[in-house]
Amino acid sequence: MKTNSKKAKVNTLIIDPAGGMSGDMFLGCLFELGADPDKVSGIVASLPRLDPFEIVTERVISRGIVTKRTRVVCDSRPWARHFSDILSMIKESGIEDSITGPAIEIFRVIAEAEGKIHGKKPEHVHFHEVGAVDSIVDIVGAVAALSLLGFPKIYRRRFRLGSGTISIAHGVLPVPAPATLEILKGEEVTMIERNAEMVTPTGAALLKVLSEPLPSSLSFRPKRVIYSSGTRDYNGGPGLLRVIEADKVISQGEITVIRTTVDDMNPEILQYLRERLFELGAVEVYFTGVMMKKGRPGIKLTVLCPDDTKDDISLAIFRETTTFGLRITNEKRIELDRWIEPVSTSYGDIEIKFRELPDGLVDFSPEYESCKKAAFNHGAPLESVYREARISGMDRLKYLERFGRDKNKKQEQSDGPGEKK
Repeated sequence: MKTNSKKAKVNTLIIDPAGGMSGDMFLGCLFELGADPDKVSGIVASLPRLDPFEIVTERVISRGIVTKRTRVVCDSRPWARHFSDILSMIKESGIEDSITGPAIEIFRVIAEAEGKIHGKKPEHVHFHEVGAVDSIVDIVGAVAALSLLGFPKIYRRRFRLGSGTISIAHGVLPVPAPATLEILKGEEVTMIERNAEMVTPTGAALLKVLSEPLPSSLSFRPKRVIYSSGTRDYNGGPGLLRVIEADKVISQGEITVIRTTVDDMNPEILQYLRERLFELGAVEVYFTGVMMKKGRPGIKLTVLCPDDTKDDISLAIFRETTTFGLRITNEKRIELDRWIEPVSTSYGDIEIKFRELPDGLVDFSPEYESCKKAAFNHGAPLESVYREARISGMDRLKYLERFGRDKNKKQEQSDGPGEKK
């Protein structure tokens, strides 16, 4: 099913934190991209028990580049809140779930990192810097700004971490701060000899939750380049965050293709072979009828698979068929971003596969296996299940158009085009 919905204001963002990454820098880039600071302030001000604040933006020259600088101004004393306090504030705010969900997850990532460092449960973590008004505005405001931009797809480049020391509520600690390193576990980072906190815990958590690593195979067209500068000055100037608005992002890569033909084996074995190859990691397996020498009808087997599975798959083909040889090639491919979500119907939850085209258009189709199972369980015609799944899928699509995609929904493995295993 397709819809000619209005396109999101921003389709795809590439975040380059090589010059620094903090909450205010990220927020500044989102304002420069078109998010309205007054609307963001209004959303954040819905949080109960939050002291009055003002978001101040200005354009400044940093290292010869015009940048956006954003500051949160608040006259009250610094707050130190527990994670549970912030959780209550967000849940009581009445702000839309599409904003509060990611915001809570960002705070949770920080709380789990701090909790591990200090030996506490996340809900008992006492936020100092992150519990202050400016940090709360940075986090909730960033998600609110993204909602105004249509929740674009976000990729991040590698983090660069500085060195030296930093003074925080717990005293003088080495850079990067312990919480930053804990949050970035599993990330590919670079440590440079620059006496500065290049990445803050808030900046690390924002990108950890809101973005995914930039694949080396990703192809994109830069549309706009936005710069935001930090408020901390150190040797070499303030931090500089670069954000690229990209157009028509298409994932590119390679797939291994294995082909062979047979004309002298029991065709009943082919279905077993197909199932076995999927178990070994094949992305797609299909058979084509061919006419072979001496007029004998035969079967052409084609298998698409990741390169690291080709040896196991080749061995299985030799064992289960009568072929004497295989033709193996590596072919280029492009694929769309796609994911699977369940939708509610009178037949129970039905899985729907969504895909996003390079221009931002999203379409969907019900998953056959899910519909077949529901039809069997309820003794209903398969077409009736499909029809209701399409109606629920359209309702979900309208929600996505308004609020964006929930990153916690089930993601489909995308080793290549073809049937989902």
